[in-house]
Amino acid sequence: MKPRVLLTSFPAFGGHDDNVSMKVMQAIESIGITGITLVTELLTCDEVGSRRVSESINQGEKFNAIIQLGLAESRKSISLERWAHNESNFRIADNSGRLVNEIVIEGAPSKYETTASKHILDEEFEGEEDVVWSESAGQFVCNETIYRTLNSIDSVGEKIPAIFIHLPPESEVSLERQMEVLTRIIETLATKPRLEVVGALLFDSHGRIMACRRPPQDVWAGWWEFPGGKIDEGETEKEALRREISEELGIIVEPNSRVAYLQHEYEDRFVSLSIWDCGVVNPQLIDAKEHDLICWLDQPSLNSVKWLPADEPLIEEWIKSGIPQS
Repeated sequence: MKPRVLLTSFPAFGGHDDNVSMKVMQAIESIGITGITLVTELLTCDEVGSRRVSESINQGEKFNAIIQLGLAESRKSISLERWAHNESNFRIADNSGRLVNEIVIEGAPSKYETTASKHILDEEFEGEEDVVWSESAGQFVCNETIYRTLNSIDSVGEKIPAIFIHLPPESEVSLERQMEVLTRIIETLATKPRLEVVGALLFDSHGRIMACRRPPQDVWAGWWEFPGGKIDEGETEKEALRREISEELGIIVEPNSRVAYLQHEYEDRFVSLSIWDCGVVNPQLIDAKEHDLICWLDQPSLNSVKWLPADEPLIEEWIKSGIPQS
């Protein structure tokens, strides 16, 4: 069965002649997205509109993902809203004439975080400077809408990826580019993506292997992994590993042989992981740019750190049988 995705937008408001969110939604609707059942709805820019999606969720309507769009007239980038806050403070009236300064839902949390995977979206738009994360969805109907949506998702106990996205004027980011980004977001959130990942088995002169800890700002902060990363389109595993290790550690390596292949299902993605023996390196040449700590582990100390779930089966195997020697 095709995944069912809800895409919403708003009409013109506050003296604007149009709303880019409506134009993007209608353009994507007219083209469609292969393999996805797209449900679109133009919400009224008022309290009724802000309640529309949350009421659908409360009534049992099912979606595999919810993406809500709105105009941010002063922004220059496509803004992925990380938080919805339990506060409305309108500086202009909505389309019903309402002008309020109040909390959105009495007795509810002060804020909700998007249920969309930040890690997956970071991977999808890495290096694309016109797609950014925002810490505030404002205090107008947009924030009110996503707050009510996330509150209902929390209340019914469903695991539905939902996010609000503020779109800049077309003068800042073209309509075609906004359509392309939104289509990719819909495809990414509708089904679990499968990531092809490579990791480097690096040794010091004592035969110990390198482990790297993910930094505080990362979704998996504090967990340990092999250095490496995602294979870009058109890259071989060796090419991806050379690039990733250069970017992460500032050294050049030459992958010798693949020593392990693992598959793991996370809540938000499938990962296929290849581990390559990259030989002995000089620890003094390493400049850890993407991790907050690295360490060198021998066989008895392999379980002294908290490895990512995808890596755990291999670590358990090596604890029993030994680390492959370069």
